[in-house]
Amino acid sequence: MKNHINYLAKSLSLVISITLFSACSSGLKQLQKGNFDEAVFTSVERLQKNADNSKALTVLHDAYPLAVENHKRAIRSFENSQEPFRWKKALTEYQQLNRIYDAVSRSQVGVRQVGMPQNYAKETESARQLAADERYQAGMMAMNNKENRVAAKDAINHFQRVNDLIPNYKDVNQRLDGAFQYATYRVIIEPVHDVFRLRTNEYQTLQEAFNREIFRSKLPSSFVKYYTTIDVQKETFPIHEIVKMSLVNMSLPIKTVNSSVENFTKSVKTGTKRNKDSTVVDVYKDVTARITTYTKTIVMNGTMEMKVFDYKTNALITQEVRNEAYTWTDSWQKFEGNPEALNGKKVPTATGYGNVEPSEITFFTNISNQFANYYQGRLRKAYRDM
Repeated sequence: MKNHINYLAKSLSLVISITLFSACSSGLKQLQKGNFDEAVFTSVERLQKNADNSKALTVLHDAYPLAVENHKRAIRSFENSQEPFRWKKALTEYQQLNRIYDAVSRSQVGVRQVGMPQNYAKETESARQLAADERYQAGMMAMNNKENRVAAKDAINHFQRVNDLIPNYKDVNQRLDGAFQYATYRVIIEPVHDVFRLRTNEYQTLQEAFNREIFRSKLPSSFVKYYTTIDVQKETFPIHEIVKMSLVNMSLPIKTVNSSVENFTKSVKTGTKRNKDSTVVDVYKDVTARITTYTKTIVMNGTMEMKVFDYKTNALITQEVRNEAYTWTDSWQKFEGNPEALNGKKVPTATGYGNVEPSEITFFTNISNQFANYYQGRLRKAYRDM
């Protein structure tokens, strides 16, 4: 039993040694590859588990000054360069130096090995201010050409980056709102033009379908805004396009009824009879049946046209004609004859002459929804990349 315990103790010690060697070896490999930051972080982590880990101490001793100098060299390079947004890159280097500071300063063994690391909090905040200002100035520069939507969108990008660095920096939110106004693509959606001359309630149904699909659905892009002819009167920023939709034609519901017939015949035993020679035989007769299936179809057809014009020049940009049909179907069966002729097939139980037909306004409502849904999709596709 004692030998068994000693064996387990030795095995556990071997496992721990292998684990520690692998861990230190991992830090050493990072150091050899030039990944000085990772070498520092790995060695500090190992020292927290074993303060006497000599290999981790050696890796930390060698990697720490190399990691710090590596970032300082990069910072000096960015500070002396003229490349765009150099202070954001310098800020990233300072933030990494602070990560190294946090890791080493929390380790008493690490501090004893390399000395108290330097905190770069002030330098970090200074670089953050400079990074925010260079982005802010880039946004202001883009706004010099704000009438160009591409420039306005560039300004938005810069101002958003400013807010990421320092929320509410200067008047950045006000500048953002202004840039969005110039970056927005404004489209007037006119009321449906009724060439066909619908009844009042029908036109209201059609227009409501378009209002619901277009004005109450999510816009295709954050840079697109739809206007009614009334709302646009309050707008002071440029309008870009105007969409005109026209109902060209709408048929009355057209009804057709078709039928198909299945005939059935079967010999059925009706009794027996005795022949002259006294033999008894079965007597059969043919029975028949018929199942008639009726199918009723009611269709309403319509045609609409969409034209998109440039608002300033009134030049036609695009034109599309769309045909839609709403179809309602119903079916029922009629049985005649002897059920035995069906040879096991179920006898139709339906009675009457099918279901109640929808009203004409129901047909009109459905086809109006189809038109509105289609053109909403077409507008979404046209403006989604604006």
